[in-house]
Amino acid sequence: MISSPTEEIKTRLDIVEFIQSYVRLQKAGMNFRAPCPFHAEKTPSFFVSPTRQIWHCFGGCGEGGDIFKFVMKIEGLDFPEALRLLAGRAGVELRRENPAIASERNRLYDVCEAAAKIFQKNLLLSASPKEYLKKRGVTEGTVRAFRIGFAPDSWDFLLSSLVKKGFKNEDVEKAGLAVRSEDRRWYDRFRSRIMFPIGDANGRIIGFGGRIFVPAAEMVVPLPKLPELSRQSSSEDIRSIASTERNVGSGAAKYINTPQTLIYDKSRVLYGFDKAKQEIRARNQAVIVEGYMDCVMSHQAGVKNTIAVSGTALTPSQLKIIKRLCDTIVSSFDTDAAGQTATRRSLALAAEFEFERRIATIPSGKDPADAVLENPAGWVAAVADARPVVDFYFEKMFREENPERAEGKKKISATLIPLITELPDEIQKAHWVRELAKRFGMSEDAVWKEVARRPASAGRPGDPVRAGGVPDAGTDSVSSPSRRELLEEGLLSLVALMPDDRKTAALVGHSVEFSSPLRQEIFALLTAGLPELPPHVASEVQVLRFKGEAMRELGGDIEQEFALYRRELEEVCRRARRARLGEEIRVSEQGGNGPDIRLLEELDSLSG
Repeated sequence: MISSPTEEIKTRLDIVEFIQSYVRLQKAGMNFRAPCPFHAEKTPSFFVSPTRQIWHCFGGCGEGGDIFKFVMKIEGLDFPEALRLLAGRAGVELRRENPAIASERNRLYDVCEAAAKIFQKNLLLSASPKEYLKKRGVTEGTVRAFRIGFAPDSWDFLLSSLVKKGFKNEDVEKAGLAVRSEDRRWYDRFRSRIMFPIGDANGRIIGFGGRIFVPAAEMVVPLPKLPELSRQSSSEDIRSIASTERNVGSGAAKYINTPQTLIYDKSRVLYGFDKAKQEIRARNQAVIVEGYMDCVMSHQAGVKNTIAVSGTALTPSQLKIIKRLCDTIVSSFDTDAAGQTATRRSLALAAEFEFERRIATIPSGKDPADAVLENPAGWVAAVADARPVVDFYFEKMFREENPERAEGKKKISATLIPLITELPDEIQKAHWVRELAKRFGMSEDAVWKEVARRPASAGRPGDPVRAGGVPDAGTDSVSSPSRRELLEEGLLSLVALMPDDRKTAALVGHSVEFSSPLRQEIFALLTAGLPELPPHVASEVQVLRFKGEAMRELGGDIEQEFALYRRELEEVCRRARRARLGEEIRVSEQGGNGPDIRLLEELDSLSG
């Protein structure tokens, strides 16, 4: 019998399928593995067990747990928030919270979800915005799929609608949907705009992007009043606010976005990611475009692995999220100067994350949205024919600059040399150095000298781990398990899998000490050959057996690995004991008692 919502969620959600929405997992025997999403590494040490419905990192961070622990860590949620998210995914109904007493984060999620529904409904009632979207080629199905809406030209349309639903003005402001004036009164942030809801990885609405919508006949309109302000403030007060916040007319920004909030962090958000992530993982490729409409239209054309960065260069946080799912990014090359600069910055940073980088040339020099409107098949072909970044820029630079002139050579090399330097593969570097030297009519040595002047990107630091999983010395950090703790965990995991007779043989003549009483107890219980373990250690041993299976799936011989872990753990214990003895001897001598012969003899035996 299911005893709680937590257990019901676990029975309905498969942990492998859920984690796949964040991390590209690969089959490894009876388990799945990937590079750990919680610390930088190149050797996959993150394992997920479908039979046990748990995950664990057997590398640098040592994190692990169930589906709740995973979503709490990767989303930065507390348990009630994780429970709410997973209940929604599992279709488990929880007791509805009163908006007044819900946690602040959950209130903001509720505000954004309610706002999205209000904007959607208002679009259905607004003929001009619907006609605009139709002219841009957006189908009704796409409008529904992306939950596109409309904010009317009103100072309090959204605020008043949300207040009627039980939300407070303060909550609407904290969600980034309202602005407070100098005399502490609120009004809508988004007015007369096509609204694009922004979802997190799980599709929860966390923010909005608003594209200005002012029909030609309405470019000059009477100044709207704030109903609440007009009762107690002068017309000069109203006009003062309007002069700084008005978003209709020729001076308005084309797009405005939700500001930073408790649930919206623009450096981590990728528009359309919640809809694209499955396709990104399946194709091992993410298509990066600049704006909301570009992303929407690309999906409509069938390129469903498209995400948008809203006109800025990619950030390390965004690239880390993408890297969990794929190895290739395709950038749509923008002929606009600012767009080119953002593309180059993104490509340079992507090189540090070891992405294969490609560029799709937009047909007719348009943006992707216009390209899809004109010829959807042409945009699909452009993505399919995307060229490696160095190849693309080689052709571009030699087409635009004269390599016979010194100035032309300078501009060409200024663009191409950094791109060659960023390449992780030495064979590729050699190929492009040879090609550049041939095009310039000079020796390869001269080009190599220029490459050498620009140090290669350091890339992402990995956690050095030897084959078999034993961590190299010197990898300890304040926030990670110590080397000794990792060795102890590895040894116990192997003991958990070894037959009883092999355990006895492997431990003859050796003494092993553990840093915690619990691990010492687990070791004693495992080596005692008991038919059943006490309940208080059963879950710990389950994780240890999981690690043993993972190590075996990596191809290691269980007894050889056991001997390696045992030998290294004994050496770590010896060093720790020598350090303690040295300190005891120093304290004894400082106390005027002279050297303790017994301690000196023990120290000498450990140094042998």
